[in-house]
Amino acid sequence: MKRLCIWIAACFLIVIAVDLFIGHAFKSYTSHNTLPGDYEMVEHVMRDFNEDILVLGSSVALNDINTPRLTDSLNINSYNGGANGQQMPFYLTSLKAAIAQKKPRLIVLGLSKDNLTNSGLGTRYNFLMPYYGMGIADIDSCMNNASHLNRYLLKSNLYRYNTIWFRIGLYFFVTAGEKGERGYIAKPVPTVFPGRFNSPASSHDITPEREREFTEFVNTCRENDIRLVVLLTPVFESSSGHDTVVSKIEEICHSNGFSFYDDRKLLPFDQDSTLFYDYLHLNGRGALTYTDTISYRLKHLLEPVKK
Repeated sequence: MKRLCIWIAACFLIVIAVDLFIGHAFKSYTSHNTLPGDYEMVEHVMRDFNEDILVLGSSVALNDINTPRLTDSLNINSYNGGANGQQMPFYLTSLKAAIAQKKPRLIVLGLSKDNLTNSGLGTRYNFLMPYYGMGIADIDSCMNNASHLNRYLLKSNLYRYNTIWFRIGLYFFVTAGEKGERGYIAKPVPTVFPGRFNSPASSHDITPEREREFTEFVNTCRENDIRLVVLLTPVFESSSGHDTVVSKIEEICHSNGFSFYDDRKLLPFDQDSTLFYDYLHLNGRGALTYTDTISYRLKHLLEPVKK
């Protein structure tokens, strides 16, 4: 029995030692290096943001808005902080982290309507796990509140990195698209262009949770005197009627004096599949055309405040 207790105690101490070593090694690496892949963009927004225009949103923002082109067109520094597979809590965290460093003149939020019809943190919010405990925005509170045990389990480095270490390792070898400058990643021109997606004609409502988060996002911009433009990006689908979720986005934006554009059926995209990578994302060529449209809008929006 005594030997068993010694063995258990030894194992326990080894696990603690390994846990501390992993935490120290990871912190040492990230203090001198930027993590690869999507983390490069996140790292910039979370800790190195210094631009006047910030693009946020899901993969439709990341792939559809060419920030190098935007910067050249407007002669204003811009950065794309869009992220694959993320939801409103992630965009809100990114916004708070960015303005804690520098308040941009303008935020562009690129969405698909599905970003506001769900709930929870989203399946990929734990992507921000490397920034837990750094006091950035509301990362700690979001993760701690994910479950009753999380605030205790997250003290362990082994637990925190258990679900993301493979993804981080994979980023050293694979990038999801053609990596460009200023955070933008272009989707390639596909060998076969997408067919028109037959979306259901049913109406969708914004969930109460997403409405609160979206309203907080809008209010944060207004309170910090930051202009906001919200976009529903082009899609190649058969039906994208004016759902109630779209009406709610428009209502919240306009009641706060911000611009909203429902570009789902915007021409020429609605009639030209060669501008798309799949029905939801533009390819690099389509992104250039769409960014030129956005630049034209922003020029007129920013004109009154130019000096």
